Amino acid sequence: MQLALKDGTLTRDGFSLEASISFDDGLCVVMGPSGAGKTTLLSLLSGLERMDGGSLMLDGEAVTGYDRRIGIIFQHPERQLFAQSVFDDVSFSLRRLGLGREERRDRTASALREALVDEKLWGVSPFALSGGERRRAAIAGMVVSEPSVLLMDEPTVGLDAPSYGYLMGIVERFRKKGIVVMATHDDEAASRADRIVSMDRGRIVSDGAPVDVLSFPGAVLSRALGLPCIPPVEELAALIKGRMA
Repeated sequence: MQLALKDGTLTRDGFSLEASISFDDGLCVVMGPSGAGKTTLLSLLSGLERMDGGSLMLDGEAVTGYDRRIGIIFQHPERQLFAQSVFDDVSFSLRRLGLGREERRDRTASALREALVDEKLWGVSPFALSGGERRRAAIAGMVVSEPSVLLMDEPTVGLDAPSYGYLMGIVERFRKKGIVVMATHDDEAASRADRIVSMDRGRIVSDGAPVDVLSFPGAVLSRALGLPCIPPVEELAALIKGRMA
């Protein structure tokens, strides 16, 4: 399985992204300061954002819009809950796939159990769940269709302990059978990566194995300063100068 973005360009509200990059099976973590273009890159990789130029290919086939093989988990997936019951919400994507009632029921039940949502809550409104339960149910609704590519935009932000454990379990399961691309500032999540891509100002500035990317001078200095990500060079220099003053 390979997802490839070639000469992808997008300009919106004064921000410009240019990238050519491909992803194979495994977990790739995308890092960089806020505004670096991580979310924009994921939008292009999902096929949901129309590019100004370039192409997106999945296993040699052009992706020009929604593709059921590509799933995306946004930073606050619980905001996409909409159905009258938790069960109906999680099973929605399976209905879009045209699966039979029995298969939909079995796969939805399995996804909800994996998400640690108590069976007695399956028939209630998703908005009656606790914050952690809502987040896990929303993620279950994204992964129940078993996409080949799973894109994740800052998925660990604001997670409680059960939800974090569930999410990392999802990451481990999907990385073994397909492509996972996660934009994050989470060092724990990054430590699990097979590959780390760093971005700044809409450009890819480094790409490689974690031991290589995280050991280059800018990354080492950022960690020494206690920063959650690697800032642009001039910002990093200003921070160092300020600490030395």
